[in-house]
Amino acid sequence: MSWGVRENSAGTALQKPPAKREAYIDNLRLFCILLLFPYHAAMAYNTWGEANYILLGRNTAISSFVVAVSSWYMPLLFVLAGISMKYSLRRRLYSQFIRERCQKLLLPLLSGIFFVMPVMAYFADRWNGGYRGNYFSHYPVFFGKWTDLTGYDGGFGVGHLWFLLYLFVISTVSIAIIQYQKKYWPMLEEKLASVGFAIFFCVAAILFMPVKLSGKSILTYLFFYLGGYYLFSKEELMKKLQKFRGGFLFCFLLSTAADVYLFLWSRSEHMFENTIAMYCSGVFGVLFFLCFGERILNRSNRIVQSLAQDSFLIYIFHFIWVMIFEDLFYRLLPEDGFVFFASVICAFVVTYLTCQMVKGVPLLRFLFWGKREKISFTIFFCKKY
Repeated sequence: MSWGVRENSAGTALQKPPAKREAYIDNLRLFCILLLFPYHAAMAYNTWGEANYILLGRNTAISSFVVAVSSWYMPLLFVLAGISMKYSLRRRLYSQFIRERCQKLLLPLLSGIFFVMPVMAYFADRWNGGYRGNYFSHYPVFFGKWTDLTGYDGGFGVGHLWFLLYLFVISTVSIAIIQYQKKYWPMLEEKLASVGFAIFFCVAAILFMPVKLSGKSILTYLFFYLGGYYLFSKEELMKKLQKFRGGFLFCFLLSTAADVYLFLWSRSEHMFENTIAMYCSGVFGVLFFLCFGERILNRSNRIVQSLAQDSFLIYIFHFIWVMIFEDLFYRLLPEDGFVFFASVICAFVVTYLTCQMVKGVPLLRFLFWGKREKISFTIFFCKKY
């Protein structure tokens, strides 16, 4: 058995068994990432004029899905990352953790920028900029045109890979925050296991939403990440939160329905009420899904384990296939429902196959997965030789 090694205050090595990892963390992360297939497919039909790599028209019903999940699914992903950090640091030194983040986040981010984002920008330039050249002639355009870093105009961008960038930066900054806290406020963690403080922490995180960098609020996601580390990783707090899961569900459904209605379906302006509904949906969505995940999803099987293991690979490659299939099906039959559902289903299947191919090629496996182990090809089950 291989145990993590840490040092005590005297500098002598201490061996600790690996911390128990709750299955619901991986299952919830997988759930959020799978939501991105319909989410990004629906963005091609958004009714509020937001730019995208491919725009196929305006459809309020399809757009409703985007609004219903956008307030909580990314905050939840950062909370889960913070919880995972808590487990990771129980069996790793800080330096080991940073090195692992470089391998699993920074390296795939750079690989995605060089090999995934040029394809995304090429399609965007064809749809939004009228580009008629081939992909290879567009490659220099991608690296030579710098605007808003989204890639929607065919220029350089990180696109959906902003999540890997933010997660790398936030996890690195959090190491410094945690070291500072342990040095100057060592008793702080013991005082945070209250339901009221958990709700307050989520509200505080949401209130930083307007402070954005390239359209994303890094302070909000930093708060949620630290909330995962300091609060939601505590078993005693999760037991307390379970008592309120029914209330969290009711508030989440009510506020989400209000957010969707006020933003998309109402014929009059309700900006203030819409903002409150959106913030409430984000707070209660995070709280409910954490309770739901711990209670219902804290189990696993071979299929779920395989998909959860591939979650970051799925994240990297899913959007490119969603876009390609939407482009294809729109040319075959430009009917909103058909294009949306067919693209989601086909993109999931081909993304899964892409992940297996990447894991089977040593160089690609290292660049996009950060791993060197040889992986066998078995449907829904990956096994080290």
